[in-house]
Amino acid sequence: MEIYSTLNFNLLSFFLFFFFLFILISRQWKNKKQIRFRPPGPWRLPFIGSLHHLIGRGLPHHTLRSLAQKYGPIMYLQRGEIPTVVISSPTIAKEILRTHDLAFATRPPLTSTKIIFYNTKDIIFHQYGDYWRQMCKICIVELLSTKMVKSFGAIRQDELSSLISSIRSTRGSAINMIEKIFRFTNSVTCRAAFGKMFKDRDEFITLVKEVLLLIGGFDVADLFPSWKLLHKMSGSKSRLMNAHEKVDEVMEEIVNEHIENKAAGKRGNGEFGDEDLVDVFLRVKENAELQFPITNDHIKAVILVSLLSSHVKSINN
Repeated sequence: MEIYSTLNFNLLSFFLFFFFLFILISRQWKNKKQIRFRPPGPWRLPFIGSLHHLIGRGLPHHTLRSLAQKYGPIMYLQRGEIPTVVISSPTIAKEILRTHDLAFATRPPLTSTKIIFYNTKDIIFHQYGDYWRQMCKICIVELLSTKMVKSFGAIRQDELSSLISSIRSTRGSAINMIEKIFRFTNSVTCRAAFGKMFKDRDEFITLVKEVLLLIGGFDVADLFPSWKLLHKMSGSKSRLMNAHEKVDEVMEEIVNEHIENKAAGKRGNGEFGDEDLVDVFLRVKENAELQFPITNDHIKAVILVSLLSSHVKSINN
């Protein structure tokens, strides 16, 4: 019996070895077949690809700049299972974003964006298609119209006056301008989106910061999407779900308040009597102006990505 068990174990090990060897050879053969279509790039390792060139080598953009100086303005990186082309030339980037924008319009799906933005019901991370085109049209026609932008002018002036007064009141002391600009942007965007500043503003700002850190961080599970166990081991999915539930609770309450005001016959929830962003989407929803039905989740996803985008811009500036 002992000899029989040993023989079975050796046979199992033999088959497993050749199974993994077959997988590696087939992948290498596939990669060699496609290599003539790839831009130049640094050498790769099995499984992790080019990650060893990016980790522990300083700031990411500095690392990419150094690699681009060696391999050229169009560079190929294999980030785990994700093939990536890095463009470091302004001329080529302009051609991609303008001339071939439709070919590159779809962003890669990420766990964080799926969870935070209601399974990517927003505009930025949703795949290019009919939904994306119609939502962009609504944003351009309704939200970015001259009338709508002018209607928010009073909000911007009011918040700018508050910001200047706040800076003057701390004369002679150190000022955290990043924090002040962040709060200024948050106030302007929230008043434009929701019509007024709500009672849980400070809590909401904290939640927005938390969400920004979560979706902007590095998640190894996104580089190996076929390895489902990594999503559970990293713990990032549970943190994202927790943050999403907190943000959703606040935004659902705001949307429902707008729905109740609309049902009560109140026109314009904005502080200056005009429609805010939630009002616009509720009107579009009620009039069935789109070819597909929109829900509260669609509204919350678009508003939330607008809030986060404005905060990112304020930080970068």
